[in-house]
Amino acid sequence: MLTEQAPLSQLPLRPLSAITIGGHEISSRTLKQSAEALHRTSRIFDTDLLRAVAGDLRAIQKNIRTGRTLGCGPSITGLATRRDANRKTTARAVIDAVRGDLRAFQRRNQLDRVIVVNVASTEPRFTPKKSHGAWTSLSRALTQKTSPLPASSLYAIAAIEAGMPYVNFTPSLGAGVPAIRELAESARVPIMGADGKTGETLLKTVLAPMFRDRHLPIDSWVGHNVLGNGDGLVLDSAANKSSKLDTKNGVIHSITGYRPQVRTTIEYVESLGDWKTAWDHVHFRGFLDTRMTLQFVWQGCDSILAAPLVLDLARLADYHAARNRGGVMKHLACFFKAPMDVREHEFAAQVKMLNDYAEHDLRDKKGSATRPGTGRSPRRRSPKK
Repeated sequence: MLTEQAPLSQLPLRPLSAITIGGHEISSRTLKQSAEALHRTSRIFDTDLLRAVAGDLRAIQKNIRTGRTLGCGPSITGLATRRDANRKTTARAVIDAVRGDLRAFQRRNQLDRVIVVNVASTEPRFTPKKSHGAWTSLSRALTQKTSPLPASSLYAIAAIEAGMPYVNFTPSLGAGVPAIRELAESARVPIMGADGKTGETLLKTVLAPMFRDRHLPIDSWVGHNVLGNGDGLVLDSAANKSSKLDTKNGVIHSITGYRPQVRTTIEYVESLGDWKTAWDHVHFRGFLDTRMTLQFVWQGCDSILAAPLVLDLARLADYHAARNRGGVMKHLACFFKAPMDVREHEFAAQVKMLNDYAEHDLRDKKGSATRPGTGRSPRRRSPKK
């Protein structure tokens, strides 16, 4: 966890022991069953660890409610074994229901603050319309029979209206339209996203600056990704996959300043379970225009890579909100493939942005005058995981 390392660890962050976890889920499978399945299929947890956390999983399970699927798309809705009570509802009704669940969760657990983190499966690509440009027009559209937004955005609005920071760890739309941004800024609610950077793209944002700075022109960068968990199953749909490829493909062009041929594929391989593998082939040129190649293989466990980042983001969003800071948290860019309002994709430069933010507050007495204390700052989940 970055928040356990200096300089972030020197900030008065909420202690891990003070975090309460709850969420929304569209599957009837319990957390205990999910953990046991990861043990069987992916060998992530040993039996001693599963026994040790059994009580914690039961406690979290009590804070899980049925997720809303309006606007999720057929691939995600098809996975739901827990259904909405009212399937023919408006977007406004869903937002109100989610906001009610969030506030009930806060009251029930006597929490200082709720942080909403979207870790649901990737939704199909969404094209904003004219009504998404301003909150007044979007607010009217929410009452119509057809939802003007995908589920991730309905959750974003519910969180913002409840005054709760919203972090989008997926490539889905979330708070990524001007109208929702306007709502967040007017309410001084922190937001950030999109698409957590955990594997192949993380490596791209580390390696691409090397080619750029050593003046080794890249002709092509091809990556082939395979994974076998629930995310992989959803990404087997071309509509859902397109959203993910948008965020994965854009970083090379942004970092190099020119447009080498970039191709990325994602394939679902059920037997891999929670493990994902990326094979990358980089074709570049050196002195006298000599063509050379770099090839690498990345094998990582999807949940193990993502979990500490989600906890980091919850703690940092809580810290930001506790100081009455709202709007886009640009200093969190290093966590995302497509960070909001940030054009810098080089990982080292993004980490410096985060460290500079912390060091500024450590120098400024205002940044450390109000300690959050030991109240609870929960991570709120959207449907699926």
